[in-house]
Amino acid sequence: MGITKKVWIDYYNKSKIDLKEPVAIVGSSGLRSVGKIVVDELVEKTHPQLFAELYSYAFPAVYYGPSYLGAPCAAGVKIKKANVVQLPSVEFYALERQKQNQDVIITRGYQSYNALNQYVVADKVTDLFKEFQVKKVISLGAQVIEEGITGCATDPELLEEMYRFEIKRTSVDRFIGFSGLVVAMGREKGLRGACIFANTSQNLANPEYPDFDAAKKLLEKIAEILEINVDTSDLKARRMAQQELMEEIIKREEMREKKRKRELEIEESRGYA
Repeated sequence: MGITKKVWIDYYNKSKIDLKEPVAIVGSSGLRSVGKIVVDELVEKTHPQLFAELYSYAFPAVYYGPSYLGAPCAAGVKIKKANVVQLPSVEFYALERQKQNQDVIITRGYQSYNALNQYVVADKVTDLFKEFQVKKVISLGAQVIEEGITGCATDPELLEEMYRFEIKRTSVDRFIGFSGLVVAMGREKGLRGACIFANTSQNLANPEYPDFDAAKKLLEKIAEILEINVDTSDLKARRMAQQELMEEIIKREEMREKKRKRELEIEESRGYA
């Protein structure tokens, strides 16, 4: 697949967006969907204003595998509430906080179908951040190597700032996909940025299978950094429901296996096997 430069942004009431020293929070589909879950929760719980959407010919409607690894995909549209069709997009939300001196741009990312288009989209995203004079970019993700919350940054001073929030320096040497690329591209344009990871575990059958526990821990850390209150109890409930479902599936599989063994033993006793 080649590269397409067809990328554009639609703004909504742009003239009314007046952000104070904004910090950008970036999350997208990725390993165990941790970053995406955190951003989804921030949008749902803090009720920010959607002020812009970025569209690209490089955004498929569906991936048949991990989106951040450029899995096979297909073009199409999303079907939203009230059966309204919409192109896939990167969404930008403004969280204006009257009692604090720093507002937030919550960015719900989207993976392009290949690396070249990831660069084109990240370039456009960071141009928007520059336009709104973003002071810091924080991208969210997950890793399977280290315990706890870890991170990396564009400069040593920001690393020290993260350490004050008990975010340890990571030894992970790659952050694949949209979110990590936005931080690195921003660095080339003078934007300070950090990548923060929650610890998760591999799910080889479905690498994006949601890890609500890891997302809860990362959301709590981001809420601490931003000095906002976010209720994470529903993530705990979803994790418990997920665990109960998995236990039920395992139980059913064990029952099937026992039944299969009994049937095999009966066949053997009759001399059929």
